[in-house]
Amino acid sequence: MRLALLVALPLLLLTACGTVTSSGSGEGETPDVDGRTFLGTGVTGDRAFVDGSQLRLSFEEGRVRAQAGCNSMFGGYSFEGDTLVAEQLAMTEMGCPQELMDQDTWIAELLSSRPTLALDGDELTVTSGDTVVTLLDRVVADPDRPLEGTEWKVTSLLSGDAVSSVPAGVEASMTFGEDGSLTVSPGCNRGSGTYEKGEGTVTVSAVALTRMFCDGPRGELETAVLEILNAGELTVEIEASQLTLRAGDKGLVLSGG
Repeated sequence: MRLALLVALPLLLLTACGTVTSSGSGEGETPDVDGRTFLGTGVTGDRAFVDGSQLRLSFEEGRVRAQAGCNSMFGGYSFEGDTLVAEQLAMTEMGCPQELMDQDTWIAELLSSRPTLALDGDELTVTSGDTVVTLLDRVVADPDRPLEGTEWKVTSLLSGDAVSSVPAGVEASMTFGEDGSLTVSPGCNRGSGTYEKGEGTVTVSAVALTRMFCDGPRGELETAVLEILNAGELTVEIEASQLTLRAGDKGLVLSGG
């Protein structure tokens, strides 16, 4: 099972390059976007989203973050009326297909160009010159899946600052029933147990499994999954189709349908 350490990537400091021109007057109403995440739904002008990519734009406590399929860009922001001021953004420097890297460039230029932002309910519009990007609140566009009744499949394992992906051809999954039951296939065997749900937590108990011998990647995955499930109280985080279960500095990342 390969471990991929999460390390600080080199950062590129971006400033507006002039290919997207500002239309912000600073005279409109400041949109209340703090604490919200929006997903891109469309773009006009001479721009277009790369097929299969998704613009994600988040605002949190004076920080803006954007990601559209390749690198992440982030930095401080403020408003002058309806004009977004985020003139210096840092961006990771990860190699990706050229079309995604080109998309990163124009999105960074857009956000750095003092665009105007308009919020109408759950829809956000970002405008700079002839470029208009529309976005929808993430909670509406891609709502959180319920813990109960969703089949969750393990996609990666967390250990401190390291992330390990599930080996190809190996699967582990679990389903939390509304009656407090748990069915689990941790990688090799199958079994069931019970769980108790708290405020942002679950505590799994009484997991009974078949006793088939498993070695190699299947056995390694099963051991890692059971270590988390048997750790006692686990913290639960759900965002859209991703579930994260943590026990201290170890955890599981799972994907739900």
